[in-house]
Amino acid sequence: MTTITIGQRKGGNGKSTSALNLAAAFALRGKRVLLIDLDDQKNSTSAIETRVPASVSVEDLLLKPGLSVLEAAVPTAWEGVSLIPASSSLSGAIRELDGEVGSHLALREKLSGIPEGPDGFDLCLIDTSPSLNILVVNALCASRWLFVPLSSKYFSLQGLGQTLEAFGKVQRRLNEDLALLGFAFVIHDGRSALAREVVEKARAEYPELVFKGTVGVNIRIEEAQVMRKSIFAYSPDDRGSMQYRTLADEMLARLGG
Repeated sequence: MTTITIGQRKGGNGKSTSALNLAAAFALRGKRVLLIDLDDQKNSTSAIETRVPASVSVEDLLLKPGLSVLEAAVPTAWEGVSLIPASSSLSGAIRELDGEVGSHLALREKLSGIPEGPDGFDLCLIDTSPSLNILVVNALCASRWLFVPLSSKYFSLQGLGQTLEAFGKVQRRLNEDLALLGFAFVIHDGRSALAREVVEKARAEYPELVFKGTVGVNIRIEEAQVMRKSIFAYSPDDRGSMQYRTLADEMLARLGG
């Protein structure tokens, strides 16, 4: 199973929106996808409907030794996508993990050995919070890849710098296998000259890392989340649907298919 953390140290850059719609896009490509919500804001959890009520949360997964990922994951109404939801008491998990030796590896231990295919998952996407807490460190230690969503605003690049700093520390000290999958502008106002300048600056500085595909500012994507649907189910012919498909295909190409 390939595990990807979706992380950005600045809020409002489309982490949860990307996690949700990329999970749906990968599922449309025949992948079995596990979405883990490690953000105490619970945006991914609240924007996706499960087929059965979730009886456990990601907090239970991290703190209960006998609970497995396959037991914690619940199927969603989105074909091919399963969810381990966040809870409103994740702050309690942070306090407990902060006081435990080796707690940065709790999620990695849980995810190790998950089979690919019908008995497991092909891809795992982890939605994280903007703060660099023990939950985010857990995600990075459990992942092979980091994907950074961006908005085409100046302050988004400042958040990127902070994100890369945290990535470097985790890679050097805790998970040498962690690598950058890349950055993508998922909130981009193509009509703004300043926004275009921000994109061009990022591509000039990180030519191998910035994805070609961008996702424009789009009210349909926001409406889809309110309706607890992916953009593909809510408005399949919308430009946002096509843009997320393009980005997902580009990501799969970097992952080797």
